Amino acid sequence: MTKIKDIPQVDRPREKFLKKGAEALSKSDLLAILLGSGIKGKNVKQLSEHIVKKFGKGFLDIKIKDLLEIPGIGQAKALQIVSAISLVKRCYEEQKGNEVIIRNSKDALSLVYDLRDKKKEYLICLYLNARNVLIKKETISIGLLDKSLVHPREIFHPAVEINAASIILIHNHPSGIAAPSEKDIEVVKKISQAGEIMGIAVIDFIIIANNENYSFYERLKIKNDNWDYVAEEVQGTLFDLLKIERPIYEIDAEKVKETHFNIPQIKKNHFQLQNRRYIGNKYKLIDWIFSIVDRECKERSSFTDIFAGTGVVAAVAARHFEKIVLNDLLHSNYAIYQAFFSNGSWDMNKIDNIIRDYNNVDSDDLEDNYFSECFGGKYFSHKSAKIIGFIRENIEENRDILSIREYYILIASLLYSIDKIANTVGHYDAYFKKEHIEDGFFMKPIDPISVRNVDIFREDANLLARKVETDIVYVDPPYNSRQYSRFYHVLETLTKWDKPKLYGTALKPASENMSDYCRVQAKSKLGQLVSDIKAKYIVVSYNNTYDSKSNSSKNKITLHEIKDILMRKGKTKVFEKDYRHFNAGNTDFKNHKEYLFVTNANHD
Repeated sequence: MTKIKDIPQVDRPREKFLKKGAEALSKSDLLAILLGSGIKGKNVKQLSEHIVKKFGKGFLDIKIKDLLEIPGIGQAKALQIVSAISLVKRCYEEQKGNEVIIRNSKDALSLVYDLRDKKKEYLICLYLNARNVLIKKETISIGLLDKSLVHPREIFHPAVEINAASIILIHNHPSGIAAPSEKDIEVVKKISQAGEIMGIAVIDFIIIANNENYSFYERLKIKNDNWDYVAEEVQGTLFDLLKIERPIYEIDAEKVKETHFNIPQIKKNHFQLQNRRYIGNKYKLIDWIFSIVDRECKERSSFTDIFAGTGVVAAVAARHFEKIVLNDLLHSNYAIYQAFFSNGSWDMNKIDNIIRDYNNVDSDDLEDNYFSECFGGKYFSHKSAKIIGFIRENIEENRDILSIREYYILIASLLYSIDKIANTVGHYDAYFKKEHIEDGFFMKPIDPISVRNVDIFREDANLLARKVETDIVYVDPPYNSRQYSRFYHVLETLTKWDKPKLYGTALKPASENMSDYCRVQAKSKLGQLVSDIKAKYIVVSYNNTYDSKSNSSKNKITLHEIKDILMRKGKTKVFEKDYRHFNAGNTDFKNHKEYLFVTNANHD
């Protein structure tokens, strides 16, 4: 049996330890000193190297039976190693103050303080015993969090091995915003359901970002004063909280007798403002909206439509208010407002002549262009797409000989004309796959509206609310996850004419103008907007689409949350109307209603 003294002196770990200290020795050297002697066929250094290599990172979890499987290792040597490891563990635990108990999110966050500075997304799991004592902390994934990538087995396999009773997941957002994304929410639901099946409670999912945190457990328990994970000896779980966390959708609301309000000017062979397919178009609700405004809002000098969309609400307001303000983030909507509402000069005959010339263009005489190469044979026939691209390029080339309003009138006329022949259900999130698309393009002019005094903006509504002072602000935000900038990307591209690189089957450009009202932050954004609005009356539109089978169609804010936000600003009344809304796809909604909240803000 080879002992340490039989190893060449230069390689002896004891001498090296005494001369240079423990830091100079490898793990196998330290283990060789502990063992003292080798076994038949292996000196003590070779034996220690074999043991360290065999168990690797699991060395501190070695059990006697594991060591006995190594030929030549008997019970005595196995006891030597395991006893030494146990002694070190015991001393280390005592030095740390024995147990780390996780009572709440603050305790959990103290263990992952370094996550705030990470440039990549991390998912960390804390494994706890039945008394909420930390057993183990492990990194589950590095990179973008996705429910399809984060499989429950990666999380629960270690939990089963170490007999964990519960887990806490912690995730960082390098973006600096702690609010959960839709993927975060999907992961939470998936993992909490798996935990319920496994019998291992998922207590919390915490998001860290710069100087803020978000705890799902605290958010779901917000009605209680005590946010500790264990209260009155009962362990809280996300599964139980998610199971009962279902908004109360019903709300008391009035119905009104409607009077007639109309959009002015009807000119044959011209597009009216309302002649476009658009999600959330309020044209069919005009009488209802203004019957309520007429009854509830007594001061009517100025009217601001801060999420103007199609602009139809502002168009009716223009007949009854001295001044109107329109705002929307989309470039295409801004161009349409400039065309229909602005006070700039324009020559009707000039516009008619230009459009007449455009309609005489033969697609066979044209070369392919950006628009036909990108959208031909998909959203439009190839011939129609060639003409559309040619017209848009020609408008840009002749911008110097057009007034500002004439420029926008031509663009708006083009936008309305292509909407009539687009090979879609009414938006541009997808197109019908057809072997043949009809060549139906024909350009018609729009019919501008006469307005006394108007301001037109393309700004974030929450920023504009701090600048504009008005009698009435009409708030019609997005209701669900559908981003308007993505649904109408073809119109955006045609308006901007920046010819961007396009991606995916739907041929969308890089993301732009994404609204937080389509995300989980919707409630807080509305709260901030209402707080900053300088108006005598705030009128808010919303509907009751909460039980949709499609996640993207579900409302982001409950009716009760909207009312609570508005009540902080002033006395609020709620009105309802049964209404079959514009359906952007195959999703079917039953008992659909529109709601109108009217708040007397008592603004000085």
